Amino acid sequence: MKAMTPKEKAQELVDKFTVVGLQQRNEGIQCALICVDEMLKVAYFLADDKIYDHLHEVKQEIEKL
Repeated sequence: MKAMTPKEKAQELVDKFTVVGLQQRNEGIQCALICVDEMLKVAYFLADDKIYDHLHEVKQEIEKL
């Protein structure tokens, strides 16, 4: 499996939440942000700086959409 850039992962997450039946892209973006925030909490708890930094970049990319 190829590692995704933060921008690619951001787009993938938003697309997944938009396709689930949500009517508007803004709702998909909000769901993706909630998902990433939860993953950030886990990465912080596990003290995994590499994953935490990557997820933080993903969150920044989602916020740009």
